[in-house]
Amino acid sequence: MRWIGWLLLAACFHMAYVLRLSAGILADSLGKEYALTASTFGAMSSMVFYAYTFMQIPVGILADSRGPRFTVSWGMAVAGTGALVFASAGSPSMLFLGRTLMGIGVAGAFVCTMKFLSDNFEGNRFATLSGITSFIGNAGGMTAQAPLALLVALLSWRQAFILLGGFSIVLAVLCMAVLPKAGKRPFSFFSLLQGVKSVLSRSGMYPVSLNYLASQSCFLAMSGTWGISYLRAVHGIDGAALMTLMAAGVMAGAVAAGRLSDMWRSRKKPLCLFALAHTSLWGALVFTPPPLAPTSLALLLSGLGFSAGALVIPWSMAREMNLAELTGLSIAMMNTVAFLSVALLTSAMGKVLDGGLSPAELQVWRNVLFLPLATAAAGLTGALFAPETFGRIPDISGTK
Repeated sequence: MRWIGWLLLAACFHMAYVLRLSAGILADSLGKEYALTASTFGAMSSMVFYAYTFMQIPVGILADSRGPRFTVSWGMAVAGTGALVFASAGSPSMLFLGRTLMGIGVAGAFVCTMKFLSDNFEGNRFATLSGITSFIGNAGGMTAQAPLALLVALLSWRQAFILLGGFSIVLAVLCMAVLPKAGKRPFSFFSLLQGVKSVLSRSGMYPVSLNYLASQSCFLAMSGTWGISYLRAVHGIDGAALMTLMAAGVMAGAVAAGRLSDMWRSRKKPLCLFALAHTSLWGALVFTPPPLAPTSLALLLSGLGFSAGALVIPWSMAREMNLAELTGLSIAMMNTVAFLSVALLTSAMGKVLDGGLSPAELQVWRNVLFLPLATAAAGLTGALFAPETFGRIPDISGTK
């Protein structure tokens, strides 16, 4: 039964990716229909990440106290409602509301899946299963690109989001029916503060979180909002298929990173290797004169996705640095920083675009891409300063 529960939670994680990254293909449609500027569109798209960020601590508490069944069931119902609100939007404010509800709703999918894995599977399988979970989740990133673009072309963007909302609500019902009930743990703000203090006292959490936010924000800002616009403006191609390759790269990279980490019996070595590749590939994308051939772009974008797949390793590191009962909270806190960074990077890229004379000008887009390049470099720094945590038992004094 634990395998069925894991697969169902992974399906919710998949849908979370679809909803989070679904705005990228709508830039032209929503821009024309609602007269959105680049910065307004970026802000609207990033609302799902701001909401996701705000909800990480609450869903971490719920995951640890009420369990995945309660948290994910209600969350997917809210996410489905948000998609329906988005589909029926008659004004930009309703678009913002719909994206906010989607972000609130999907906030628990990832944390609860990690909590379920931690509670139901052996520790030596955690990184590998985390990688497979990320593979399934990032398949949602692929679904949000070419497949969703095709669905929008066949129907309309409104009808497509009605289907997404309906499927999210179906998942909510299945979670309530299938996932096991968890025993309620008492909650108090004092215990929460003690838990937060314990996580913050682990010095290794800071460089690991820096690396994690770099992987998440660079990938999600590009694939979820600006990638298609960049490829169309700079390289003159419809980028949905190429952004699908980027999402496929993350899927493959997540499985490879998790497996390598367990095989090498090391977290830090693969983390540094992937971070170095990630930074180098962003540098190649920024400094190689455009336009690039489609084959070169495909290799670069899939490589960027693959190297970003190392985001699964910090999940294991957070688990190994913190007490078992704080697994949900520690990953949620790391996610809070990461998705705040996604929202800020997405919005900042839109601001830079609006600051140029024309979004199609090559120098403006180069300035835009300097932001994820700098973020990736910060992530490499975090990897280099991260501790080795494989097989480590957390120090109950809270100093390691």
